[in-house]
Amino acid sequence: MGFWNKVGKVVGAVIDHAPEVIGALQQEAAKKQASLQKEADRRIKEHERKVTQAEKSNRMSDPDFARKVKEEKEKLNTYYNRGSQSKNASGEATYKGLTVSQWNQKWIRLGVLSSLTLEDLSRYNKHIGLYKAEMNGQVVYLGRAIEYNNGGFRKRLRDYVRNSDSARTHGSGQKMNENRDRVQISILIVGSSAEDVETVKALERAMISHLNVRWNVQHNR
Repeated sequence: MGFWNKVGKVVGAVIDHAPEVIGALQQEAAKKQASLQKEADRRIKEHERKVTQAEKSNRMSDPDFARKVKEEKEKLNTYYNRGSQSKNASGEATYKGLTVSQWNQKWIRLGVLSSLTLEDLSRYNKHIGLYKAEMNGQVVYLGRAIEYNNGGFRKRLRDYVRNSDSARTHGSGQKMNENRDRVQISILIVGSSAEDVETVKALERAMISHLNVRWNVQHNR
């Protein structure tokens, strides 16, 4: 076989397998991105918790301290709302074109948390958005699922009932696990890609305020 024939076969083999190689690289990059995003979210949440504590402290009587706290709150609001919120003709905040009240009409009821099977949730494993837990007719908790490339709603909701404590390191997560046989779960699908993550975060904050959710308020102070 001539040299160029050999080269042609090698190149052909590379081209044939290119989609597989590219796909594998894309998956690896997506996993790393999700990991970095998770760590960034953790740090932001911790900073937000400290700012909230500072806002409730006696030092707020100090004008300079109060000013700094206000500045940090504004930075957090800017972070959460960047590129994800706009306003309609009436001046109301919108998220992907809908107000909080309009989004609140789009919940999909799934059932009691402990009764949700993998089959029930698998259809949502590429979707991200918000989920709410209701007990005795009252919304007691609202959370978000943003891992669009790592299980979406399926992973987030299963975390509350699986043996590991991956979603139960905070008070609200513990409450969800303790009441898994009582809370009714509904989800709000916002999207399925990285571009939708910031919208989910901004909508989460707005929806918590809109619904005055009990466990979020109690355990995020």
